[in-house]
Amino acid sequence: MTTAGLEFRDVAKAFGAVQALRGVSFTIAAGDAHACVGENGAGKSTLLKILAGIIRPDRGALSWAGERVHFSSPREALGHGIGMVYQEMLAFPNLSVTANIFAGREITGPWGRLDERAMRARTQELLTQLHVPVTPDTSMERVSTACAQLVQVARALAFDCRVLVLDEPTTSLTDAEVDHLFGVVGRLRQQGVTVLFVSHRLPEVYRLCDRITVLRDGQFVGTFERATTPSDDIVRAMVGREPPKRVPRVSSPVSTFAPAELRRTSPSSPALQVRGLSSRPAFEDVSFQVAPGEIVGMFGLVGSGRTEILETLFGLAVPDAGQVAVDGQAIHVRSARDAARAGLALVPENRQRQGLFFNLSLRHNLVLPLAAKQGVGVIRDAGEEAVARAQVESLAIKTPHLRVTPDALSGGNQQKIVAGKWLATTPKVLLLDEPTKGVDVGAKFEIHNLIRRQADAGMACLMVSSDLPEVLALADRILVMREGRLRGELPGAGATEEAVMRLATQEAGGTA
Repeated sequence: MTTAGLEFRDVAKAFGAVQALRGVSFTIAAGDAHACVGENGAGKSTLLKILAGIIRPDRGALSWAGERVHFSSPREALGHGIGMVYQEMLAFPNLSVTANIFAGREITGPWGRLDERAMRARTQELLTQLHVPVTPDTSMERVSTACAQLVQVARALAFDCRVLVLDEPTTSLTDAEVDHLFGVVGRLRQQGVTVLFVSHRLPEVYRLCDRITVLRDGQFVGTFERATTPSDDIVRAMVGREPPKRVPRVSSPVSTFAPAELRRTSPSSPALQVRGLSSRPAFEDVSFQVAPGEIVGMFGLVGSGRTEILETLFGLAVPDAGQVAVDGQAIHVRSARDAARAGLALVPENRQRQGLFFNLSLRHNLVLPLAAKQGVGVIRDAGEEAVARAQVESLAIKTPHLRVTPDALSGGNQQKIVAGKWLATTPKVLLLDEPTKGVDVGAKFEIHNLIRRQADAGMACLMVSSDLPEVLALADRILVMREGRLRGELPGAGATEEAVMRLATQEAGGTA
């Protein structure tokens, strides 16, 4: 077996005024599991897109197995055995799981006809192997975010690949799904497959990889041996400073930093009150409340109904039963505009699908919800500029100018845009669905601070997150969902991972 692997040499790429890569060079040995880490904006995704043939570098070269290669298209990269699993789901939502797995590389039979039976059979093998609870004929628009990630893995594995590239593949997976995925990756390594793993989750990096390459601001910082390098050293290399500390949680339901009149407010006068809310089969008979200045965390495993609750509150799904009130006034929300006018704002889980308009500028993205809330089609240019600039400064969004489109910015900055555009509407209740999904440690720290600042100013925050340490760090109270029902509530100050997981995983017949 050859030891020559994948080599990047002096790779550079700019998008207008944004220099994404600045002469990056490093090598991955054949059969190795190699991590590439860095803050959002470090250049990781750009490097992967060059490897996949999606974009071309401005300069530099790639070598595979000792030979220089140039991929002018994804098909060409696939032909060389480069299998990609991207951070955000790339799918044809109106097509089946089978069609998505084999898109662009369909199996054909005699006379060039598509061999539907063979593709369905192979798809079923892959779905069974990865424990994906969908059928080959399921439409992708009906597939959850977690399952869609696994379908991407299945697509990469559908044909023999020599390099498996994983870009944040575990973001929406349960611990059991992560274990299974890593088992698959381990077996592929035993077969000689080279693995390039991009993740912000350092425990997963240390679990899976032998070596870790760090990028910062588009530049190569260094390659480190996992066995001899503490994780804090990796974080310092990523951010160029000491690792940020987790945001301290204020133990009282209303932050002690909030104004006095808000601190006097108690959960008996909630900003958000939900009674008997149902949207079957996703969830049923859910009741809770959130006080002004309070951060309530909602935790549950995939399929527990947590995301669907936020979507129903925000008018993206119609409830079967129940009542919702904001500041004591009953509301009947049937659209995002209704929700915004009622004082609600939602930072969605999937910023690519639901949070951003990639064909519009940063400025327009930041003011659209405000225009919708005010019931006007447009805001005057001067006002639009002022609102957008204020949000960019307040949230420390890193951008060369307001005319840039979101796809030119890092994932962390994209997430800030999604938050900023709704904060511009000055909501009473902020709904957050996986607010730090796919962002680096520095951006995560900034978003945590952003959430805490909103609570300190008196905003009611309801946060759904699959990152249990995040929930424990930020939440004043924790609501635990399982199988579509609210199974328990814990005070944030005394909650432990074990107590939360016990409520989230008990069998339906157990005691909640």
